[in-house]
Amino acid sequence: MTTTTAWFNISILFNFLFVCLSIIFIYKRGGIVFLYQKIDDFFNDNEYNSSVYYHHKKSQFELLPYSDKDIIFLGDSITDQGEWSELFNDNKIRNRGIGGDTVEGILNRIDQILESKPRKIFLMIGINDLASERKSLRNVLNLYKNMLIKIKSESPNTKVFIQSLLPVNNQKRYLYDNYHIIKFNSELKELSKEFDYEYIDVFSHLSNSDNELDNKYSLDGIHLNGQAYLIWKEVIRKYVD
Repeated sequence: MTTTTAWFNISILFNFLFVCLSIIFIYKRGGIVFLYQKIDDFFNDNEYNSSVYYHHKKSQFELLPYSDKDIIFLGDSITDQGEWSELFNDNKIRNRGIGGDTVEGILNRIDQILESKPRKIFLMIGINDLASERKSLRNVLNLYKNMLIKIKSESPNTKVFIQSLLPVNNQKRYLYDNYHIIKFNSELKELSKEFDYEYIDVFSHLSNSDNELDNKYSLDGIHLNGQAYLIWKEVIRKYVD
């Protein structure tokens, strides 16, 4: 075998290994969904959630009726996928979650939500912000604080419940660092005191001994099955009622 042929074979081997490692990395970060989000971020430089799904849901929410008796569930896909009004058998509950949403995405649409001065708002948002390479934890917290300032100033009588972010299960696929989620939740607890809002710890009710989302509550390591929503419901029941 000539030296040129040997180097050619080595080059092919390294390229093959690089492709394999790239596939494993993308899979661990969420697979096709992760890849799509990165491509979407590249072509859409908006500061908030710029997906078609976001804009379609936002435009639909703007056409739906609101009242000052509403109980709003506000967040990303974790909220979006919950059948809240049926879980609580309460037709005053409005699900205003949007899959993939961020704190900035909510800031971009919250005026319409606050216009009717809803009775209660249950917030769970921030996990997609923490996953962004462009945002530090401090930056996300500042955005979150701006959101709370806006709620307090435009709808002071609305009762706000700040729900902790949920754990993820990195044994299924690597998504986010639970250490940063725990740190973020700790900061949220302090923010709730500052604004005199109620903080609700949902994290500990769905986590295992390693502070990861328990296997029995999820197939993909982040989104929840029915059993998890029933537990979440019991955690917040007294605040909803």
